Amino acid sequence: MKNLYLFILCLFPLTAMAQQPAAAQAADNRIGLTAQHVPQQTPFAAAFDTRFEISHTPGYVVELDKESLPEGFELTAEKQEKLSPGTVAYDLTFIPFTLGVSTFTAVTFNLKKQAGAQPLASALSEQVQIDVKPVKYFDEQTLRDIRPPYIPSSLLIWLLCLLVLGLIIYFGRRFWLDTRAKRLSVQEEKLDNRPADEIALSKIEALLQSGLWERAQYKMFYIELGDILREYFWRRFRQDVSSDTSAELLRRARRIPQLKNLLLPLREYLNSSDLVKFAKVIPAQQTMRQDVGTVQKLVKETSPRPEQAQEEAR
Repeated sequence: MKNLYLFILCLFPLTAMAQQPAAAQAADNRIGLTAQHVPQQTPFAAAFDTRFEISHTPGYVVELDKESLPEGFELTAEKQEKLSPGTVAYDLTFIPFTLGVSTFTAVTFNLKKQAGAQPLASALSEQVQIDVKPVKYFDEQTLRDIRPPYIPSSLLIWLLCLLVLGLIIYFGRRFWLDTRAKRLSVQEEKLDNRPADEIALSKIEALLQSGLWERAQYKMFYIELGDILREYFWRRFRQDVSSDTSAELLRRARRIPQLKNLLLPLREYLNSSDLVKFAKVIPAQQTMRQDVGTVQKLVKETSPRPEQAQEEAR
């Protein structure tokens, strides 16, 4: 029994020595919140400042745990100020994105041996109820509406319809006037009771005397010559070729018996005319005379004989 007491007395100093470092280590991991300033009211989306003062064991580092920041409040600025070897202050700026009374939850500050190390202890701030109010930038009593007048979409549709209707009426009337003018001009031409061949040959002679060729207006010369030929087709054969291309006119000519022996020179004339009008080819004097002679020959050889003219007149 005496030996047992002696054994216990020997172990007691060893146990006390083991407990002493643990107590010292716990004393080294000291951290606590000593002061906190958080406003209880702030405008919506307007930055506000908070301040947290933390006491800790000197020689250790205090870091903000950003995972603990309250929801609905965005941290925009962070500043740490060392007040003393064992006291540090955090100035944090937040912007609220909630309306009404919102809970600014506790923020965690960790004590660490060095930056980036595992936390040894933590301190929590107190929760605060913050009343976030809507922002009012003007006096409603003096507010004036500067927006343009509101125009209903249905009214815009009606205005657009009226505009389209006006354009249709304008272009329709213009088309009618142009058509009427052309019709009157055709009627005036039809008042010429001379035979078709006589009218065509007289117009060819007037074209040769017009001076277009002498003034090097070759394109206009061939346009006038083509119009004379097309008018002759109408007066003589009742074929409206006024808007036909050269190929279409030649196809019509193949169906007219009187032109059976004139198709080859007619095609040569049409090719020569197209080169001058569309390819801007300058024709030679001999080419011009040959083309004029082709039109004159066509008119003369297809003009009715006196007895045939009398029958057609009946």
